[in-house]
Amino acid sequence: METLKIMFHENMKFLNDIDFQLPVNELIREMFTDLSQLGTTDPTPEVFIMSDTDYLSWTIPEFAEPQWYGVIVLDTTGTFSPREAPDFFIHVVSPELSPARWNYALLTTLHGIQKNIRLNELENEVDYQAFELTRLNEIGVALSAEKNLNTLLNLIVTKVMEITHADGGSLYLIEPIPDVPEDPKNYFHNKRFRFQVAKNESRKIEFRSFPLDLTKKSIYGYVALTKQSLLIDDAYYIDENAEYGWAGREFDKSIAYRTQSMLTVPMLNNDDTVIGVIQLINCKKKQYSKLENPEHILDQVVSFTHKHVKSVESIASQAAVALQNARLLDSIQVLFDGFINASVKAIESRDPTTSGHSSRVATLTVALAEQINRLSTGDFASIRFTDDQLHEIRYASLLHDFGKIGVREKVLLKSKKLYPSEEQTVMDRFRIIRQSIELHYTRKQLEFFQTKTREEALAYFAETHSEMEDQLKELDEFLKFIIRCNEPTVLSQGGFEKLEEIHKKYFYSMFNMPRSYLTAEETASLSVPKGSLNPQDRKEIESHVTHTYKFLSIIPWTKNLSNVPDIAHAHHEKLDGSGYPLRLKSEQIPIQSKMMTIADIYDALTALDRPYKKAVPVDRALDILGYEAKDHHIDQRLLDVFIESKLYQLVTRFRLSGKRLEQK
Repeated sequence: METLKIMFHENMKFLNDIDFQLPVNELIREMFTDLSQLGTTDPTPEVFIMSDTDYLSWTIPEFAEPQWYGVIVLDTTGTFSPREAPDFFIHVVSPELSPARWNYALLTTLHGIQKNIRLNELENEVDYQAFELTRLNEIGVALSAEKNLNTLLNLIVTKVMEITHADGGSLYLIEPIPDVPEDPKNYFHNKRFRFQVAKNESRKIEFRSFPLDLTKKSIYGYVALTKQSLLIDDAYYIDENAEYGWAGREFDKSIAYRTQSMLTVPMLNNDDTVIGVIQLINCKKKQYSKLENPEHILDQVVSFTHKHVKSVESIASQAAVALQNARLLDSIQVLFDGFINASVKAIESRDPTTSGHSSRVATLTVALAEQINRLSTGDFASIRFTDDQLHEIRYASLLHDFGKIGVREKVLLKSKKLYPSEEQTVMDRFRIIRQSIELHYTRKQLEFFQTKTREEALAYFAETHSEMEDQLKELDEFLKFIIRCNEPTVLSQGGFEKLEEIHKKYFYSMFNMPRSYLTAEETASLSVPKGSLNPQDRKEIESHVTHTYKFLSIIPWTKNLSNVPDIAHAHHEKLDGSGYPLRLKSEQIPIQSKMMTIADIYDALTALDRPYKKAVPVDRALDILGYEAKDHHIDQRLLDVFIESKLYQLVTRFRLSGKRLEQK
């Protein structure tokens, strides 16, 4: 700080020779000793001396800082009344004063300057504290809002670097050592560090997380074990008697860097347990400056302050709680995912032929949603799925068939239009019909032989045998046709009129009761144009969607996952309203469900292990999806994205060919 400047108004030049009692320098030193921390760049205290008449026309200097100057006004009329001037001190004195009185006037004025400086400092401090509290609160809110663990860790380091003007920052997490049991008396017994985050504003650093030993020999280990923050002015010159040390010189050299000031703070949770350590390096004079070389670093880097310590400790405590919450959410997520996977396996254990179907549908549906997120043009340019919505899609896809737990197993596993027992009944009936035909003709021949000559009997035998052979041949053709009809098809088929003809055929049982070759129920089942399910079976299998919705609706989903039941509920709806179970129209079907429908149909077509059909080649499956879109069953625009992005390639299938597996 320079010597006090005393400036006389031009009309007060005669006062230039005032003989002050105390040396001015000593006076300044006495008044401003405890302001020395403000540095040599602070303004020089100034005192203006002028008459009352001059003061009336005097204006404050344009670039002056009011708290650093005062005004002494000489009352020449005895009637002077100072105008209101709250930002600086006015001392009114008589024009004729002794040196002692002048000294008193000056001393009083300096006291006024000092008071204003103090007041200004306090106001700045209050403003700074309010700013810091607001910023810390905003950081706390940001940390508590972040649920992703990796994002949270990077956010912690970024925020503490911002508030301290640090050029670099690191975060070390404490984790259990695998296969080492806990010691209830020693928390650190089975613990180690994991170097989790490293950032530097002035250098690009290739970083990969790795474990570290937890000992007092390292700075971060010392801070963790003592729970005490550590300020170091220069990492290259640590006291040789210190328990800790720093071994980063070689790394600095490799990147042309110079680590100087350092601040290391423990992360303590609510139980006062250390869960990690934050380390900051090189506090910069100017926050956004780049430290170009070691010489520049020494010029631009200053020490971290105790204010920085308090601020970082505050953030570290909030970060520890946020981190603990994020870990808890992660563990809950793992638990919930385990429940979901167990549920899917429970369904697949009842219907092993669809093993992996739910997972593949989830993969394809989420991939389609993510692809839509990437689109910047077209019909879906304005649609964006959040992370929570992607989670909804994934869970809904994984659980879309859970309701099959309420469907009878024989319906789930029905591989042909007739159940195995029904098929066997038909086969046994046709065997009986064959026997009855043979018995009928044998009986007629025997009766004829008893009354006719040999020649007549042989002629009749030949005639009746031919008739019998024709009937048996027809019977065999009927059975072959029934066997062909019993095989399900992927696409709708016709040509079942002959079944009605067979149904109208009768034979007589042992009690001479007429019985149809095929019952009405068997005829109806064999006449199913597509798939293996008759109307009753289809009604039961379709009920799985309602069962799924009821089951999912019982689960207390969080707000961000509340749409899971509705998404799964609509995955069998069709755009034209012909789907089930609600017969929804296109505008009523969630887009998430429309995407799942495409994935569900594609996987069902290409699956290798469905009991009612063989796997359809990819090209054929895409063609069938195209037919579905033309029939206004599925969304053509979504199908275009699915095909153009080749998302179907995400699901790999294999088929057994001889002794080797071939990708299909």
